[in-house]
Amino acid sequence: MTRDDLETPSSDVPSEWRPVEAPPTSVRDDELMRDPPAGEHHLGRFAGYTAARRVRRVLLACLACLAVGTVFAWYQWARRGQQPATLRQFELPAGTDASERPRVFTWSEGKARLGLSREPPGVDTVELPDRTLKLKDGSDMAQFKVVVENGKTTAIEPVSGEIVEVLHPGAAALLKP
Repeated sequence: MTRDDLETPSSDVPSEWRPVEAPPTSVRDDELMRDPPAGEHHLGRFAGYTAARRVRRVLLACLACLAVGTVFAWYQWARRGQQPATLRQFELPAGTDASERPRVFTWSEGKARLGLSREPPGVDTVELPDRTLKLKDGSDMAQFKVVVENGKTTAIEPVSGEIVEVLHPGAAALLKP
């Protein structure tokens, strides 16, 4: 099918331009205002957005106050728990003389989890076959795991606190400085 095969449109459309006539007047024409009052009718959906501006500001202010209050309350709660109480592991009966109790512990074979404490009646020195373990200066308590096999210490693993090892002749250091 080519362009020539198509039918030409009917000539109902006038070939010359003629001006559009004003619509006839109706009975309700007197109800229309010549000068409408200024308003937001031209804003469309933005009029609703603008109308809700005050409510949005109040909600944002409330959310900001809530966030600041939450941060302040969390900060106060976190500060309250910063000073831990000194824990006593054990209490001696009244009248006990702690100065005569030995504070040295000797371990010669096997696996163990041991602890050191500066306060009496706690142990402040652990004697192993090839080294001596003590608390590092500034540390009040410490715990560590130790493995002794055939008269030789094979592993020392600090759990909490800081310890120092004093090596006997022929022993290699197991703690990292």
